Amino acid sequence: MILNRKFILEGASQQKFAMDLSYSESREQKGVIIFCHGFKGFKDWGCWQMVADYFVENGFAFLKFNFSHNGMGLEDAVEFTDLDKFATNTLGKEMEDIESVEQFIVNELPTILPVINTDKFFIIGHSKGGVSALLYCTQYDTKIEKVCTWASPFDFHRSWNSKFMDQWRADGVQYIKNARTNQMMPLEITVLDDLETNKEKYSLVNAGQKLQIPYLIIQGTNDQAVKMEEFNLLKKHFSKAKSHVILEANHVFGGSHPYSGTELPEHTQELVVVTKEFFS
Repeated sequence: MILNRKFILEGASQQKFAMDLSYSESREQKGVIIFCHGFKGFKDWGCWQMVADYFVENGFAFLKFNFSHNGMGLEDAVEFTDLDKFATNTLGKEMEDIESVEQFIVNELPTILPVINTDKFFIIGHSKGGVSALLYCTQYDTKIEKVCTWASPFDFHRSWNSKFMDQWRADGVQYIKNARTNQMMPLEITVLDDLETNKEKYSLVNAGQKLQIPYLIIQGTNDQAVKMEEFNLLKKHFSKAKSHVILEANHVFGGSHPYSGTELPEHTQELVVVTKEFFS
């Protein structure tokens, strides 16, 4: 039987965020998986709960959360209702949120749910969440044992060219369209300032020289958001990492929002099986 508990944590800038934990009391306890969503993403997108259930069925507890500044409120939701927070989100804030999650696993979860194996835990990052996960694992004192990225870019800010940034500085704000909701999602100038101040801190070239734990890179060949060139750069700079390519898979591995299927999409099935084997 798959059980689910919901929690509210405090993350970057003392902002609260929603988190839920899927687990089973009746199965072998292999450890906890932390899942980090991507840009314009959220913990309840598409088939992420079905993904969580898959890992629970295979002995893991699965913890997914909304980054504190992803634009979501504290209730279970699929709409961005807090764009003021989205407008100020940074990779640094996302790393602070991951730290809050890790501290919860280490310090609180053993008392709340002692049945769960909190001595072992792992992290998955999808898309931008992969960048945040890799940076966290190389900059924080963490007990995470393995990291896996799904369709992660090598440089999240790669498409922010000089013309885009010049206009950003002129206007004081830039807007990114959300194709699903048609919302124009703002990014304040403080985000650009943060990027320019922390270029070295946010560099995956530097992270590739520091990562000490096993790493698995998974990429689809038909990803229009993160091209194979990004995958090749990850492999180049994280030279000890394992990698797996899913033929014809797109950026969300066949998923969609809302997702009405009763089984995981074919490419997502391959994604979770390969990830499970890596963590096992």
